[in-house]
Formats: sequence, structure tokens, C-alpha cells
Amino acid sequence: MKDEPVKYPAPKPRASAVRAGRPSAVDGPPPATPLRQASRLTATGSIGLCLLFGFSLLGGDARTDGHLALPGPVIGLALLAMVLLLAARWHAWSHRQLTLHLSPVGRLLVSHMGLLFVPAGVGIIAEGDTLRREGLPILVAMIGSTLLSLAATGWLMHRLAAKSARTRP
Repeated sequence: MKDEPVKYPAPKPRASAVRAGRPSAVDGPPPATPLRQASRLTATGSIGLCLLFGFSLLGGDARTDGHLALPGPVIGLALLAMVLLLAARWHAWSHRQLTLHLSPVGRLLVSHMGLLFVPAGVGIIAEGDTLRREGLPILVAMIGSTLLSLAATGWLMHRLAAKSARTRP
């Protein structure tokens, strides 16, 4: 005779949870809330946050030492992008580790991006007089830079698509 594994019936929800309309322990974990997502920023996320701050500080130093017109965090972000691209190309383990540490922080920041625009909105309201005086040049610069970036993106995509089509078998 073979010993067959014993099959137990699935657990039933607790009666108190059903009466209260709450999910029971059987239903699985509750859905993730922003507070729970923020609390998941553990050691992995802390390392990622330190990496982001480190690259931001490195960009600030590069701006100061090189007398560059770009903001330091933008330079730091470009340096981080270069490091990620180089790691993806030549060292897969480092790339996995970097993305493992940076992903939770990136998700958290993107999920709260609306909050990050509050200071910009306050600045627009606070500088209302300047906007009234200099509104037209600012509007022309915004439209011009948008059109220029669209043209550059279209040109680059056209070039990359043509190159990709030539290299396909």
C-alpha cells in the first residue's frame, strides 16, 4: 500500500471577520497602501536613497568645480545614468545590484511625484508679478524649447529606426 499524502480541507474564514466585513487571514495580505509602501523602504531602499543623494552631491561638486551652468542634481542624474548604462553593458551583477537598490526608491518617488510639484506651484504664485512682466518671453522660450526637443527626438528616432532596420537580418 502506498502512503498517499493527507489532503486537508481549505481553512475557513473566521466568523468574526466575516461578520465585521473585514478580510480574514485566509484572504491573504491586505492591499498595499502608500504608508505600507513607504515602510518597505528598508535596507535595500536606504542604500538606493544614499546612492541618489551621493550622485546628487557628486553632481553638485562637478558643477562647482567645473563652473557648469547645469544644476548639480541634473549632472548627478546624468552620471547615475552613465553608471547604469556602463554596468548593464560590462558588469551584469553590478547592474542587478544597482537596480535592486534603486527600484524601491524610484517607485516611491514616482508614486508621490505630485507632492514634488507643490514647491513649483508656490513659486509660480509667489512670483506672479514677475510672470506678468516677463510672461511673453517665458512663453516663447517654453514653446520654442518644446518644439526644439520634439524635433530633436523625432530626428533621433528616425535615425535609430533606420539603423535598426539596416542591422536586422
